[in-house]
Amino acid sequence: MQLFDLSNIPFAALSLAVLFIGGLLIYVFRGKLEKSAGKVAVGFSFVAMFLMVYPFFQVFTGSSYSEYATWSGLLEEFGLLLDGIAFPITFAVVVLGFLAVVYAVGYTDHSENKPTFFANTLFFLMGMQWVTMATNIIEFFIAWELMLVPSYFLILFWGLPETRKRTAMKFWLYTQSGAVCLLVGFGILYSLTGSFVLANIGIGIAALGVEFDTILKVIFILLAAGFLVKMAVFPIHWWLPPVHAEAPTPISVLLSGAMIETGAYALVRFGTITLSAAADALALGIVALGVVTMFYGGFMALAQKDIKRLLAYSSVSQMGYVLFALGTFTITGVAGGMFHLINHAFSKGLLFMTAGAVIHQTGLRDITKMGGLSNKMPITAFAAAIGMMSIAGSPPLSGFASEWMMFLGGFEHAVFINPVTHLLAIDFGFLLFALFAVSSSILSAGYMLRFFWKVFLGPHPEELEDVKETSRSMTIPMIILGVLIVIFGIFPGLALDVIIPAVNGIGLFP
Repeated sequence: MQLFDLSNIPFAALSLAVLFIGGLLIYVFRGKLEKSAGKVAVGFSFVAMFLMVYPFFQVFTGSSYSEYATWSGLLEEFGLLLDGIAFPITFAVVVLGFLAVVYAVGYTDHSENKPTFFANTLFFLMGMQWVTMATNIIEFFIAWELMLVPSYFLILFWGLPETRKRTAMKFWLYTQSGAVCLLVGFGILYSLTGSFVLANIGIGIAALGVEFDTILKVIFILLAAGFLVKMAVFPIHWWLPPVHAEAPTPISVLLSGAMIETGAYALVRFGTITLSAAADALALGIVALGVVTMFYGGFMALAQKDIKRLLAYSSVSQMGYVLFALGTFTITGVAGGMFHLINHAFSKGLLFMTAGAVIHQTGLRDITKMGGLSNKMPITAFAAAIGMMSIAGSPPLSGFASEWMMFLGGFEHAVFINPVTHLLAIDFGFLLFALFAVSSSILSAGYMLRFFWKVFLGPHPEELEDVKETSRSMTIPMIILGVLIVIFGIFPGLALDVIIPAVNGIGLFP
């Protein structure tokens, strides 16, 4: 006899509510929580993560998880949906979010106004988690904006003192420009379909005739512009390097490891699925933009001396990989791109944590003034090695599997058997970009090896003689992320068994 019917408990909504209530309570009682705000935030973020175990289990067993509530006749139904498409980014946000809060406890040990910092961090996590599960475009837009506000304040008040006002304003202007594009695109979608519910919008678009093809392409371009700003794809990436470099490191972890990836998820949800015909018609342009972004981010990363700015440009390059994968419109490519969202979140989150630990212990940001820190900070160095090799695509780490799935997806689109003539067909445009994409992996290996060599290998300067390993609250999250990278590298099926069936149902090239 079952005592409790778990299916009637709104786990996802409760998880969001816990983050919101936690942030609110920490802020309201900030005067009494100056010393303990971090531990309280860890508690709330852990409960929020624990509440997502049941929804994740439902997806792992081949089902999906959903909650719905009627808001009003006009706004229709608000809901939270966790399926194989939402799983990678939601899982990354939930796990990385909790670990970033734990990491922040040690990182902010000497900081002022910690309650407000942790309150905004919980609000930021709530916004990201909500975006990944929203089923209504009004609901999605509210959550999209909710990501922006707390992250803006986190940069404005806890960024580098010399530049934080300018950096926060740049972040605000770029992301709000993208939000305007989304708002216009959503408005046209509603006027065409008469619904705010994403599932109904998809049905409405499918019923439109060919005379609407042009306007649907315009809608896709508007939405893509909004999402690509968040992904920081070239040439609308200028906000990312200063923001990720100058934000407090726990927030850099979330910005690079989770927030920019919500743009990639949204591109799949609204482009690959909802506006599939328009997106497919522009596929070559998407792939080309992805390849350009790969190379631009890679070359810029190679030229950096600031440790966090190097990692920031690496994130630009890695989002190019994901964009390339989504543009292939093959099951292998898109599934690889979705898998890469998990791998990049954990790998880049880990690398930013190691960079923050180095800055915290040495007071330096210039990698040319470092060296030999593997002897002083062995745990941090080992964690950095795992993150570095994963981003470089080294087996048996998780980055290897997703990277080669993305490349393979490009070649599958370029070289295929024509279903009509049953003869070999070659799309030379896609083939050229696929070859460029593979060659860009050399850049990834180059800037990652340079990062590791300059920071952790070779002799260390005399002024770093007394450097010690950082606190356990900072090393434990790094160890956990390193373990997850190895697990998903050896057992990629843990994620792909969820992602591939979902992608298989979209109607892509086999």
